Amino acid sequence: MGPLFRNAGLPTYHEAMLFVRMKPRPRQPSFEATFAAARTPLSSGLQALCYYERAGLVKRVTPVSREAPHYASRMLVRPTRNAGANPEVIGVPGSDVEGWSAPALNMNAAIDERTPGGATSLVELANDVDLRQLQLALAGDPTVASVSRVPLRYLVTRSPRKSAGSVSKKPSPAGRGRIAAAPPPAHTMWNLRKIKWDEARALTSFDDASRVKVAVLDTGIDAEHPDLKDQIGGYIYEHPDLPAASSAQDLVGHGTHVAGTIAATINNDLGINGISQARIHAWKIFDDRPDLLTYPDGTAEFAYFVDPVMYLRALLDCADAGMDIVNLSIGGAGAPDPTESAAFEELLANGTTVVAAMGNERREGSPISYPAATPGVIAVGATNLQDRITTFSNRGNHITIAAPGEAIWSTLPTYPGQMSWRAERGPDGRWRQGKADIRETGYDAWPGTSMASPHVAAAAALYIANGGARDPAVIRTALASSADKVAAMSGQDFTPDFGYGRLNLEQLIGSIATRNSDND
Repeated sequence: MGPLFRNAGLPTYHEAMLFVRMKPRPRQPSFEATFAAARTPLSSGLQALCYYERAGLVKRVTPVSREAPHYASRMLVRPTRNAGANPEVIGVPGSDVEGWSAPALNMNAAIDERTPGGATSLVELANDVDLRQLQLALAGDPTVASVSRVPLRYLVTRSPRKSAGSVSKKPSPAGRGRIAAAPPPAHTMWNLRKIKWDEARALTSFDDASRVKVAVLDTGIDAEHPDLKDQIGGYIYEHPDLPAASSAQDLVGHGTHVAGTIAATINNDLGINGISQARIHAWKIFDDRPDLLTYPDGTAEFAYFVDPVMYLRALLDCADAGMDIVNLSIGGAGAPDPTESAAFEELLANGTTVVAAMGNERREGSPISYPAATPGVIAVGATNLQDRITTFSNRGNHITIAAPGEAIWSTLPTYPGQMSWRAERGPDGRWRQGKADIRETGYDAWPGTSMASPHVAAAAALYIANGGARDPAVIRTALASSADKVAAMSGQDFTPDFGYGRLNLEQLIGSIATRNSDND
């Protein structure tokens, strides 16, 4: 079995980070005027931020919006390579560097007309000790709309221990003499049979959704994978203004796996079949730098988790690009900050259906996970071959539907990568990167509600393509009413394990004509 990621017991919020959303400021006639106005007398909370900067506690201020990247680049407070040196502000003369963290917020408020609810910036501090005091000071500032902790978002699919199927004798491209995981014949994929994929495709005038746009916000995508390259409509991964590098590679492989379930090329005598032929638009929301995670048992690892600015930018991009569906196989215990909530509200209001994984912490009591618990989002649980809920899938009253999520074969990058790195104590007692947790290449079977969610995202794409309304509420109702009431639901219409049942594509697509005639 492949990787199963859990986040129970992990931190809820990023250390030493705040999202600060400013009230709109009058737009100035020129950048120079904006630059000058940003340094006018500051209100109380921004004065507190300046005090923190003078004390060397402000590392960086990053605007969320990419509306004006040239101007935005001038607002960034960047730590220099020398630990004791003053921060560097791009575009500001060296003698005028001090005191620019607070004016950066003012400049963003005057320039950013895109972020819903007001211009938001990520303020990073040197440590978490005085964060609460700064948060309170900013919250009382009349120019600040909101200030909040930054919720952590993790993968929702823990590191691979053993491949689900090492049946080929072909050596793995990853080397080490390993055996490559080979998928079964595409027509025998259990998950497709379970959701009646063949029966749905046999319906009259079936449309495989090649004109529907599905956004995958994840670890990236292997844009040259032979089973995916013809399905990719766009890929955004570069963020030159952010400190951590983000390459085009999907190092973890999670995003490529999710994308394959949605739209791997069908019947090309290669690998697997995707559920639809929707156009995949990928946003990489993880950087390439693993971060240290420590666990209650005293162990640790270096793992990848969602970059908060890349994530919010991707949500705004999806709204601007008119994505039909957004798949979010990520999760975390922290409730959305105001900007994240506003982004979801905008997506839903514009007709974009958002699908998210319930989480894999069932054995830890099924803690609430976001964005699955966000109002309007379709939350998806995971079932197994026996149509029972899996041993890991979270339960909760916010669940909408369940879909196959155990031993799901899908695409993985054709180049090597790793899920995480073991953490080891160095001679100085500090944690350092040890052995990498290598993933498979090409294809592998993974478990997780992360794998169940793209089944439903693809189903929503097929619903739209075959004449269903491009309306999140209508799609949610259609998914719920067409789902199979499996035996484990004991005759109930809804349960916190399955939601309204397990996905049935044939009934979902077949219901469209009836639903449309009822609305005439």
